[in-house]
Amino acid sequence: MNEPTHYRRNLPHVQPENGVFNISFRLAGSLPKEIVIQLKTAHELRKKELSLTIKDEKLLHEALCQEKQLYFGKFDDLLDACSHGPSYLKQPEIAKLVFDSFLYWHEAQRYKLINVTVMANHVHAILYKIQKPLFRILQSIKTYTSTEANLILNRVGEKFWMQESYDHLIRNRDELGHWIKYNLNNPVKPGLCQHWSEWQFSFIHSEFLHYAP
Repeated sequence: MNEPTHYRRNLPHVQPENGVFNISFRLAGSLPKEIVIQLKTAHELRKKELSLTIKDEKLLHEALCQEKQLYFGKFDDLLDACSHGPSYLKQPEIAKLVFDSFLYWHEAQRYKLINVTVMANHVHAILYKIQKPLFRILQSIKTYTSTEANLILNRVGEKFWMQESYDHLIRNRDELGHWIKYNLNNPVKPGLCQHWSEWQFSFIHSEFLHYAP
């Protein structure tokens, strides 16, 4: 049976054959539920407002992309603060487990890895030349790492990752450069290191180094 190229969680997604995706996922319980609901509600209201006020299709697309980046940034700022929930990825053994899992699937040619950055409670990565449905790949990474991490933490069968992942289809080189810089600077922004290259659990493929900050 062929794997679907469309899949549904909260919204329908399409995975183009040559798509480049920026993805992010976080630990279970890493943000308060009420804050998540507030951010999502405000985001949906803003999208409706833009759709009603901007009639030009190109301008609307640009405005919606900008709003999506702002929405994502608000989540990420809260995660960087580590003021709520677990931060298991601060433990080097667990961070390395997640970091190595992304490199493993890259070396196994399930995708090409442009970048991965592992933070205390969330992960950023950019993938392309993806050989399977993206949600299947993320499911495999999450299942394996959650099982192994729970063993390290002496937990059995407890939820480790949030089920939902953020995935964004990168549409051009400028956007690719933006997300590479954003991801690599993620540990720099909260003062965890002075330069992205100092962060132990951050990788960028040599072909894309010219995009690095």
